[in-house]
Order: sequence, then C-alpha cells, then structure tokens
Amino acid sequence: MGALRVVCKNFEEVAAGTFLVLMSLATFGNVVLRYVFNSPIQWAEEFSRYAFIWVVFLGAAACSKRKTHIVIDAITALLPPRARAFCAVVVETVVLVLMGAIAYHGYALCTMATQATSTLKIPQYVVYAVVPFSAALMFLHALGGFWGNLRGLIAREGRA
Repeated sequence: MGALRVVCKNFEEVAAGTFLVLMSLATFGNVVLRYVFNSPIQWAEEFSRYAFIWVVFLGAAACSKRKTHIVIDAITALLPPRARAFCAVVVETVVLVLMGAIAYHGYALCTMATQATSTLKIPQYVVYAVVPFSAALMFLHALGGFWGNLRGLIAREGRA
C-alpha cells in the first residue's frame, strides 16, 4: 500500500521517468543492433520520438507540481508582501486560463487525430493524449496554488 501511495503522489515523475528509461533503452538497443549487427529495430526511432514527447509534457506537469519552473522575480521581489501576493494570484489565474485552453484544444486535437502512426501502427491520438492530460494536471496544480495564494492575500488584507 505504501508503494502505491508513493507512485500516486509522484505520478508525473514516475511516468516521465519510465518513458525516459524506455526511450533510452530503445535508442541504445537500436544503435547496438544497427552498428554491430547491421539490423536496426524498425520501430525504435518512432517510439523514442513519441516517448520524448511524453517525457517533456509529463516533466512540465511535474515541474508545475513542485513549483520549479523558471520564473523571473526581479520585479516582484521588490514589491511589498501584499502586492507580491496579488501578483501571485494574477499569475495563477493566467496559468489556469492557459492550461484550460491547452487542455480544451488538446482534447480537440485528439478527437481529430485518427490516423495510425507509420511504424508502430497506434492511433495518433494516443501520442497527442499527453497534451490535454498534462495540461489538466498543470491546471489542478495551478488551482491549488491559486487557492493558497488567494487565502494568503485575504489573510494579509485582514491584517492590513
């Protein structure tokens, strides 16, 4: 039960790490088979490309969860605490709108992508599904940040 809790708590990291390992193994195996045995794996390049896409999007969701995306805080660092809290609420609001739009349009992209991939023969929407999925995860993380920042802003206004 403890392992399941750890996997659920760190889902983005576990999923991105799994795709990274699989991508690395497929690429390494393909290089060895191509140059040593002159017999490449036909599907390895396409799989590695799609696994990389999943790693990037799930990694972005993991960074969103841990608040480790790059930020430029030179101006907000100069602001008083109330103004800084207000800016944080505005930023989270913008992120919520952006992630909602990406999730919506990513879902629309998935519904239109019915063609199969060239080598793996899987539907293209399986590859594209990471876009709305990761955007929804980032939306949920931003929603938590929004409520926390809003509570902090309200608490500061009560003291002011």
